Amino acid sequence: MPNKYSITVKNQSGSLQQYALFNKVPDVIGSVQEKIWSNVFALEKAANKQEILFELVNEYNAIVGKKKANASGSVTITVTGTEPVTLGHTESDGQPVPGTSLSMLVADDTPQFSTKALPNGSFPGAFEIRTGNFSNEDAKNAGYMIGLGAKGGSDGPAATFIPEARTNYQIQPVNTYYVTIGDFKKGQLIDVTKIGVVCPIDFTKLRRDVVIIHNDHGELTVQSA
Repeated sequence: MPNKYSITVKNQSGSLQQYALFNKVPDVIGSVQEKIWSNVFALEKAANKQEILFELVNEYNAIVGKKKANASGSVTITVTGTEPVTLGHTESDGQPVPGTSLSMLVADDTPQFSTKALPNGSFPGAFEIRTGNFSNEDAKNAGYMIGLGAKGGSDGPAATFIPEARTNYQIQPVNTYYVTIGDFKKGQLIDVTKIGVVCPIDFTKLRRDVVIIHNDHGELTVQSA
């Protein structure tokens, strides 16, 4: 059974706010073009003295798509393919059990997953995407993206990057999320080092139900137990 998590944000800022949820980028084995981006995968608004709830499960999708520049200057992901994945794991006797492996290809300038099934081949804690025979230059210029998708109460791209051709990627999710405030769009590419107020939530260290207080000084703080 998947583990369930929740993040409640209590708005005590004095005004209406929009809250965006995104995750820490996964660990990726395999050469990527440019960088790995986090993606906003949930948005909620709360009036002053109200609260919002983000619900999560530790289940994941693999996604493919293309990035798109918006008139506002932000960049979002248009998803063109989604597949549920199972992460590899290690049995109690130390025997590794591979997780999902998928084949990604490009047809008519559209990234997609092949319908041809691959035997499971991922490392423990990861899933695998194997890329096809396209041009690295085309991938960069057209903005082909692959990566991690969220599941649960908030679905969508969670972390993506421009792949290289003929490369096997091991993608290992990290159970850390971030909440921020502002005028973001779902699917928007995010660099956590270049945004303002942000609150990290590391579920490897915190309980599964977290409460964040947004105070009238503009701070986001995890409430003590």
